[in-house]
Amino acid sequence: MADGTRHWQRLLLTGAAGEIGSVLRPALAGTATAIRLQDLRPVAGLAPQEEAMQGDLAEPGIAEAAMAGVDCVIHLAGIPREAGGDPDAIFRANVLGTHLMFSAARAAGVKRFIFASSNHTIGFHPAGRPVGTEERPRPSGFYGASKVYGETLGRLHADKFGMEVACLRIGAFRTKPGNARELGGWISHRDMAQLARRCVEASDFHFLVIYGVSANRRALWGGDAAARAAVGYVPEDDAEVFATEIEGIAPPPGSVAARFHGGGVCEAGFSGDPDRIR
Repeated sequence: MADGTRHWQRLLLTGAAGEIGSVLRPALAGTATAIRLQDLRPVAGLAPQEEAMQGDLAEPGIAEAAMAGVDCVIHLAGIPREAGGDPDAIFRANVLGTHLMFSAARAAGVKRFIFASSNHTIGFHPAGRPVGTEERPRPSGFYGASKVYGETLGRLHADKFGMEVACLRIGAFRTKPGNARELGGWISHRDMAQLARRCVEASDFHFLVIYGVSANRRALWGGDAAARAAVGYVPEDDAEVFATEIEGIAPPPGSVAARFHGGGVCEAGFSGDPDRIR
């Protein structure tokens, strides 16, 4: 487009019926001539430019069918949490499913792939000191490990195959933060919608890692200023407006949940020695 904003022929949004996907749908209107909405569940209430597709992306042929005619992808689909620590379920949905999505995107000639990663890729870094985008991965659990794989696969596709890839390390996506940890890691619905649209419409880029958080004054994740600038993401909300009501909702001092960025996800099923994690 004349103003430098990218416009796509067909945008694919996976996980379109989920929590984040439902918020992104209206925000993506006008970014492409057609928007394909894919999910395991039915997607209802289609707008004129929307089309729906249902299926399990880990099943043979489903990713290829979803990717037909697509030039830009936002991949949200997968198990969004630790899922009771079931590594087999997480592997199937988040590792195999993402692998098949990148493979199908490569075969279809997709230009841009926006991957829903997570702050839990860096969860076992000690809390209290900032973590950027260059530090080594330290996932909180199997879910975080699956997102590390997705980021690595994205880097490969950018470097080796020329695909534009943005990995969004999404924080606590909810109407308002639920505990003291989320005063730093929260992302509002408005800011998440803005971030997704900015990534879709941005001019050319290579590979980006962006923390999906609002403008929280207590934020401890960063080092992504250049990546934010590349897509024009300027968050508007700050979790501090909720501080008075939730500051007291915090894990006991010295607990595993209090000692690491991943909070309670690090603590769930923990059987190691926290003093060895530095």
